[in-house]
Amino acid sequence: MIQFWFLSVSYILFTALLILVDSYRRTLSFMLKAKSRIREEKSRLNLHFASGLIIAAGTFAFPVSPGPVILGDAFPAIICIALAVFFRLFYAEKNRERASQYLAANKLRMKRLGFACLAAAAVHFLFPSIVLL
Repeated sequence: MIQFWFLSVSYILFTALLILVDSYRRTLSFMLKAKSRIREEKSRLNLHFASGLIIAAGTFAFPVSPGPVILGDAFPAIICIALAVFFRLFYAEKNRERASQYLAANKLRMKRLGFACLAAAAVHFLFPSIVLL
């Protein structure tokens, strides 16, 4: 279904912007409120995590039509799962101090991760029927 294609692109793009908001605070100031809500409210973090898993399952189950049935959208689905788990681990309540230290110490890695997710979202948006293995 084409809906899961759009949802996966949107989820990857939204999460990439959440990752990049620390490095580009002034440019991405519109994402500050969303990041603080996900970080502060456990229900929003759980919703973000669950939606990532649901979108990944839907992307696996219903790939874009010209692709193969099983591996059609495996790459974006795996990225959705990885980003959901990443946010769940680093923004959980009990790991807040350790996560803040890790994210501050590895700012260059976070930038690279954010740009890699933006590139994956762009490739998935521009070429939805390509199978990346």
